[in-house]
Amino acid sequence: MKRPARPVVTRLALGLGGVLVGAAVVGRVTGWRRPVVAVALHAGLMRWAVDALPATQPALTAPYYRVRHGEPALYRRLGVYGYMRLLRRVGWERFRRSAVGFTGRRAALGRLNRATREAETNHVLLGLLGLILAAVAARRRWWDAAAWQVVLVVLLHGYPVMLQRTLRARVTRPEHG
Repeated sequence: MKRPARPVVTRLALGLGGVLVGAAVVGRVTGWRRPVVAVALHAGLMRWAVDALPATQPALTAPYYRVRHGEPALYRRLGVYGYMRLLRRVGWERFRRSAVGFTGRRAALGRLNRATREAETNHVLLGLLGLILAAVAARRRWWDAAAWQVVLVVLLHGYPVMLQRTLRARVTRPEHG
């Protein structure tokens, strides 16, 4: 993993602080148990993570990233392609494709593979954070806040992880004939 330069670390730290302060302000104004707090936090953290992971350039080569046989079929049964169609309808796929730099050519498949690993890593880490926040809320008996965290973890992190793994299975699948 690469250690980012001091200005990058400062920018990332300020960005993370801004996300946390922003979510705290939303919580203070609207009430901590409102869904808007969870949305503000997850959206801000996802935006922050888009910059943070490339700045550190981790290897992302662990065996975890290998898509197991049968995973894509399971994810398909869980509705991952419907989720993908929704993302396309709202324009997210077009935005991500240009951000990743995928041109649709075979030469760009390596970059796309790396991008799926980066996105998956971000979603796994932020999903775990969301589950921790749900546990904290449940411990305080804020059942509504805990439920919002879990729903957002599934929608904003669970499905994207399945989508990245399904895409990576297609990108890394050996050619036949």
